[in-house]
Amino acid sequence: MSMDPGKPNFARLRTLQVSAVMAGVSVFVISGLLMGVFRAPGVATVVLALAFASATFGAVFYFGALLLEGSLQKYILSDETVIQGDDVKMVTHTASSGDPVIDKWIGTYAFARNLFGMSIVPILILAALYYFG
Repeated sequence: MSMDPGKPNFARLRTLQVSAVMAGVSVFVISGLLMGVFRAPGVATVVLALAFASATFGAVFYFGALLLEGSLQKYILSDETVIQGDDVKMVTHTASSGDPVIDKWIGTYAFARNLFGMSIVPILILAALYYFG
């Protein structure tokens, strides 16, 4: 556990990470049950359940870490969207802290940000198809 005000609280981050994983798994199971993924899996329902679970994990970890351990945000330098053929990637450029443990958490934080951002896209597309299709 870190007491330095400039360093994140690693125990709190680990608890937040475990909570985010449990929330994501719970959302996958509940949405899977409600959409019949386990009875008759279809590509659309599996993708939706995974998108809901990914968005939940990303949101819980990213926003939780932003609120509880805002010190990680200072290592995020910039974000960009890279399109390579049919692939669209969100790339986050980060600064190194000089501490390998903090750098690992910065990577996890950046991953959760990107996962949240990229998992919202299919949900928005499918919602638009539902309402306007």
